[in-house]
This record gives sequence, structure tokens and C-alpha cells, in this order.
Amino acid sequence: MRLMFVLNGLVPGGAELHTLLLAKSLATHGHLCTMVSLTRGDPMLLGDPPPEICNGNRIYDIGTLLSLSRLIRAHSPQIIVAIEERPLLFASISRHLAGSNAKLVSILHKAYHRTIRERAFHPVYRHVVARVDAMIYVSQNQRKLWEDRGFSPPCSIVIRNGVDLRRFSAHSVIEWRDRTRLQLGFAPNDYVIGLCAHFRPEKNHLQLIDAVRVLRDRGYPVKALLVGSGPTETSVTQYARDSGVLEHTVFAGHQQDVRPYTSAFDIGVLCSRYEAAPLAALEMMAMGLPVVVSNVGGAAEMVLPGETGFLFPAGDTMSLVSSIEMMSDPLKREAFGRAASKFVAANFAVDSMLESYRVFLSELLSEQRRCNL
Repeated sequence: MRLMFVLNGLVPGGAELHTLLLAKSLATHGHLCTMVSLTRGDPMLLGDPPPEICNGNRIYDIGTLLSLSRLIRAHSPQIIVAIEERPLLFASISRHLAGSNAKLVSILHKAYHRTIRERAFHPVYRHVVARVDAMIYVSQNQRKLWEDRGFSPPCSIVIRNGVDLRRFSAHSVIEWRDRTRLQLGFAPNDYVIGLCAHFRPEKNHLQLIDAVRVLRDRGYPVKALLVGSGPTETSVTQYARDSGVLEHTVFAGHQQDVRPYTSAFDIGVLCSRYEAAPLAALEMMAMGLPVVVSNVGGAAEMVLPGETGFLFPAGDTMSLVSSIEMMSDPLKREAFGRAASKFVAANFAVDSMLESYRVFLSELLSEQRRCNL
């Protein structure tokens, strides 16, 4: 197969890393994969071979459409895979301009529109989605959310995110935990609550700061470890200072390899207001960590409440606090962590995910579609 993947840009986000992994896997099976970024981005994610760059830094720029159409003519893909809605819109128009008969597939990792502009373009996106050859979602609940908003592709399938169990495993914790906790200044009895996510408003880091303040007031030796960077990091730091818990909060910044830092967690937390299927939760669970996750998107498909962790209503800080309290017993955390690792291995292995993509795309090209699964 000749495939072209079209991304908004090269940033260290879950959708982008997922796409790079998928393209690399398909290439190892002998398929020709071209990566196209509409804008410039993080040079650390350029990959080998490096992607084509359209440099469409002005949103919805006609020059970007023309650049993408030239790339489609030059590479003659049989399948164009657009990641999220804006690349789908560009790919749809550029495919037409190029006179290409390539199959058009969209992989949607989001569960909502992030900006006013995206919401304004929703009727346009619905029109384009109705004309794709296939739509791939990452959770059943995410698919329902978009269908309720009017997305009606002729063919859709759910392929859940997967974790590389060779990289994310309990052995990682054994290798790094004690050394990392010592380097970060944690005491042996500190109850370390970890959050690994890009600093964006929807990730709701402020809620964890509030939970830490409440738990400290109740006498728990809680510390927060926040891994990641992004536009809201400065405001979250100031909020921790104003809340009186900055000395109990460690900001680790962006890390190319999060495993040493995740190994320092006692439990993992995600406070997101919106998610589709957070890969960070699966990675923490694969490493034998129980998780406490806001019940949004596909979270209920990933966490077994009372067995591998807990779910709490998005925005409900006191429910988050109660869940963290219930995990304060080290023996309970250990039991939940074992169950979490087994659950991920059985249901979210990356090899199974990649094979599902390979089979589906191959069948799509040969018209043997497995739709609406």
C-alpha cells in the first residue's frame, strides 16, 4: 500500500505519536508511508524519513491546500489518512484538486471541538465526514459523542489505543522508582500523585492542585508530580503557589521518556474535562499503577472501578479526593496495580492495535470493508 498521513503539525501529543508509530509499523510490513505536516513543529518528531512540510501557519490558507495537492500528485497515495478534522478538510479538498482517487480515511482522537473556530466549522466537517471512505474512532463512547453531533460517515470502526508492553511494564518501575524519587526529593512515606499530560486548559491540572490542598489539610503526606509542559504551566504553577502547596508540587517539565517519572508515582491521576481515550492512563496501568481518571470519553472502557482504579465525575474535586483517599493503603495500591497491568495486557496491547489498523486499511483498499464495528 502507498499511504499518506496528514497531520496538523508536529507536536509531542498523543495523536501525533500514535500516527508516527502507525506509519513506522506499516513501513516495516513493506508499505510506503509519507508523512505530511500542515505546519512546522517539534524537530524531535521529524522522524526518518522526515515529513513533508506544507508550512500552512495561516489557518485555512489556500497555499497550504495547493501545496498538499502537489504532494498528493507527486506521491500518488492509494490511501490518505487524515488525523483530526482540519487535516481531513484539507485532505478532502486537496485530493479533489489533485484529481486523485485515493481512499480518504480519518482517524479522530478528540472528543470535542477545542476552539471557537472549530465549532464554527462543524457543519463543514460534518459534510466532509459524510463523504470519507472510512472513519476510525479510538473508543465506542467517543464514536457515540460524534454521531450525536451529526457525524455520519458511510463506514466507521473503533480501534482502541494500544500500549507497547515491552516499554511500559512493571519492570520499568523496579528499574527507576527509588532513584527517581530520591532525585526529585520525595521521602519514602510521601504519597506521590502523578499526572502526565500536556499543559492545556482541558487537562485541568488546577483540580489536582485543589485535591492536594484538601488532602494535605486532612493529614495525608501527599505530593504531586506533574510531567509535561504547555501553555497553562505558568498559571498552574502560580495557582499552586497561591494555594500554599507549591512546596508539595514538583513540575518535571516535558520529558522525551516519561517512564522514569511515571515510575515515581504511587497512583496516576487524569483530571481532564474532555478526552477520547487517554493513552497516558493506559501507560500508567501497564506499569502496574492504579489510576484515578475523570469519567469522560472512553475512560469507562479503560478503567475497572474498584479493581484497577476509580472514575470520578469530571470537575468534581471532592470525588477525586475521595478516590485518592481510598488508594492511600500501599497494599491496596499494589493489588490494584497488578490488576491494571493484566487488564491492559489483555485488552490494549499495541501489537494488536497495529495489526487491526493494517488489516482494516488493507481490506479497505481491496473493498472488503468491515464497517460500523
